[in-house]
Amino acid sequence: MATVTRRFITTGMHCPSCSAVIQMDLADLAGVASAVSDHRTSITEVTYDDDVTGPDDIIGAIVKAGYGAEPVEE
Repeated sequence: MATVTRRFITTGMHCPSCSAVIQMDLADLAGVASAVSDHRTSITEVTYDDDVTGPDDIIGAIVKAGYGAEPVEE
């Protein structure tokens, strides 16, 4: 198990409910250990098992929820 934490710029969030929707959808994604989304900073931080899921899956889940996402280049 290779646990990784990555941050994603998440666009389209306007309120705490937007953050909650993203967090709930990511929590349902296999391999995701935790997800914290902040509508004020437009950042979603996700800790996940890199052997089970990856950035493309995470971005896909955020987009499916109705928001935009791209990885933060660190």
